[in-house]
Amino acid sequence: MLYSIDLRGEVIVKLQETVFEVISQELPLSTVTFSLDTPLDDLGIDSLKAITILYELEDRLNIEIPSEVFDSLKNVGDIVSQLQLLTNRSNTECL
Repeated sequence: MLYSIDLRGEVIVKLQETVFEVISQELPLSTVTFSLDTPLDDLGIDSLKAITILYELEDRLNIEIPSEVFDSLKNVGDIVSQLQLLTNRSNTECL
């Protein structure tokens, strides 16, 4: 019998954890909680901080995030979604 393992859910959780970790490190949020739905503006993430966060994510995930992605990010979940698309593309290209 063959078993298939769906690791996509695990990968998404890891991406989410990484995004939350980087945001937490870049911003003084020790008393503030946030979720995937939290707008970046509510966290005080302006364009400069967003770029800093995305560069850190590029380094950690070993991917390249196109500059046009920056303008489409409205909340924390948008970051996770974009990273998911980019890592899926990157993994497909490696096959």
